[in-house]
Parts: sequence; structure tokens; C-alpha cells
Amino acid sequence: MKAVFDAIIAFEKEFNVLTVLLRIVIAVIFGGIIGFERGKHGRQAGMRTHILVCLGGTMSALIGVYGTRFLGFDGDPFRIAAQVVSGIGFLGAGMIIVKSDRLITGLTTAAIMWTTAIIGIGVGIGFYSGALIAVVACVFTAAMLTRIERKRRTSTRVYMEVDNLKNLEAITER
Repeated sequence: MKAVFDAIIAFEKEFNVLTVLLRIVIAVIFGGIIGFERGKHGRQAGMRTHILVCLGGTMSALIGVYGTRFLGFDGDPFRIAAQVVSGIGFLGAGMIIVKSDRLITGLTTAAIMWTTAIIGIGVGIGFYSGALIAVVACVFTAAMLTRIERKRRTSTRVYMEVDNLKNLEAITER
């Protein structure tokens, strides 16, 4: 078992077409898993969006590693990937909507988009175990905890406009 694990680690330390292809395929799968769950519930960002965000995070990490390893650039190989962390906030901000009754929606979708980008960076550097655990945690948080929150809610908000006060008593009776 240790020999298999060591062979996998040695393979991942290489930077060739196969390892790059593997990382891109894993990014598409991981982003797709998260996006499928969000799209299933009709959220603003679905499978395609999450795949692209995860793929972008992966590519930013791969570009940083490639630049330092093969092109001889000095400095931090994750400088490009670090910009994804702040840049994805711009995309996420577009998903946050304030409705007319001052209800804010889209925060979870924006947070999941940001997390998907970070998962992509993890995949790009070959940190598959951490990325996989993050995918499971992300889907669990989005799918299961939403159900728990909905069951916990005890009150309902109702907005009504009444144009005839004489009928108000009839409307408010049980």
C-alpha cells in the first residue's frame, strides 16, 4: 500500500501533459459536483458556472507552478492563484441580491463560488485529498444544512396590502 501511495506522490510531483490533464479533469468533476447540487435547487450559479470557476482556479495554480518551474520566474508561484481569491469576490458580489422587502439572497451561492475557486487552486497544485474533502463539505453544507435550517424556521413572514379597512377584520380572522 505504501508503495502505491509513494508512486502516486511521485507521479504528482511530475509536471507533464498527463498530470495537467488529470488536474483539469478533476477540476471539472469537482466543480460539476458542487454546481449540480446548486443547479438542482434552481440557484443563480449552476453546474457550468461552478465548473468554470473551479477550472479557472486550477489553471491559475498550474500557471504559477509552470512559470516558476519551467520559465524560471522568481517569486511566489501562487501569486496568480492569490488573485483568484480576491477576484472571485467580484463575481460573487454579482450574485448577491437585495429584494424589495430587504431580504438578501445569493450569499450562499457567492460563498460556494469562492470555495469552488479555492478547491480549483488545490486541484491545480495536486492537493487532491484536501480538495475532495472540501467538495464533500461544500455539498454537505449546501444540501443537508439547508434542510436543517428550513425545518428549524418557526415563523413565516406575510406581506399584505389592504385597500378597504372595513374588510381587515375578515382577513385577519382565523
